[in-house]
Amino acid sequence: MSKVSIIKCEDYEPSRVNEAVHQSLELIGGLQTIVKSGQRVLLKVNALMGIEPEAAVTTHPAVVAAVVKEVKKLGAKPLVGDSPGNALANMLQILEHTGIKKAVEAAGGEIIKFQEAGVAEFPSPSNNKRIKIIHLSRTAMEADVIINLPKLKTHNFTLYTGAIKNLFGCVPGFNKSKYHLMAPRPSAFAESLVDILQITKPKLNIMDAIVGMEGNGPSAGDKRTLGAIMASADAVALDAVCSVAIGYKPFDIDTIKIANKRNLGEGMIKKLEMVGTPLSEITQKDWKHPISIQQLTKYLPGFIDRLSRPFSRFIRIDPVIIQELCKKCLICVNNCPAKTIHYKNGKVEIDLKHCIMCFCCHELCPYKSIKLEKSWLVKRLGLGQEESF
Repeated sequence: MSKVSIIKCEDYEPSRVNEAVHQSLELIGGLQTIVKSGQRVLLKVNALMGIEPEAAVTTHPAVVAAVVKEVKKLGAKPLVGDSPGNALANMLQILEHTGIKKAVEAAGGEIIKFQEAGVAEFPSPSNNKRIKIIHLSRTAMEADVIINLPKLKTHNFTLYTGAIKNLFGCVPGFNKSKYHLMAPRPSAFAESLVDILQITKPKLNIMDAIVGMEGNGPSAGDKRTLGAIMASADAVALDAVCSVAIGYKPFDIDTIKIANKRNLGEGMIKKLEMVGTPLSEITQKDWKHPISIQQLTKYLPGFIDRLSRPFSRFIRIDPVIIQELCKKCLICVNNCPAKTIHYKNGKVEIDLKHCIMCFCCHELCPYKSIKLEKSWLVKRLGLGQEESF
């Protein structure tokens, strides 16, 4: 039976975080059952963008440092890395801005660059017809053990981002954008996320759920305190518990449903052993959820979805540039999977006619200068969360 530990932790004061991480590991058998002396242990953090840790976008440095210390106690070598959402970004600068680099080095860990050794190719373990080959960082895959350190957040495309989604960071460079283009529907994209889980096989997953994000995450939502560190050897089980903690049913989340069906972990709450703090004590059912138009149609068969496309202009949530906030950094232009964002005459604009509504631009904008605008029908139906600026 998959086991998930839940430990209350009210803030990021280092001693409290160290104790919460240690307790969470002891309750599921101890880190010594996973990590051995001399091993190279990759701590896969969420370092989506270079932003202060208080923004609740990235894994908090206090959590990363705590895990680095636990790994070092066992005589193993902790390596910390990720690849950013912006394929052209400097990863070291991002880790500096987030406070992760300083925390890791102070704790005795080492920062690694995911693209140093190039890319390794893996056939889709599910024989995915859309994304047949998965490209992963060779540096990441060369680690003896992968410890997954996600941040608990909502997500405009996948609804929720946690342990399974965090492994998408093992895909370096512009391959992330390509996968969005090749699998524009959330359910199809989720199949490939689960493929990555199946290939990377993280031995341990520790969720930074002290302060998470609600609303239009994973970067432009509102931070909210959940007050917990959670851990499990089963990424699917951890995501199931976390999804319930923020008011979802686990199988509302495509990655959980698909991974459970493939027997890659346990997504049914009643089949899990939860230890530590009762789940009911941290659950916040009024956690604000995002919605994307694809979520309204994801259960439709493909041929019905295709037939409905002529009417898609009536049921849309479109990314729109707030021109007075736009700094013309061109991150959205360079990373748009469908290449529908253009810089012309000193202005960034989105060609909504060809937009695939993946919301990568909204996710990657460091200035929150892209809003999600609902069509009149979506507004009439009362769907989606309102954004505040």
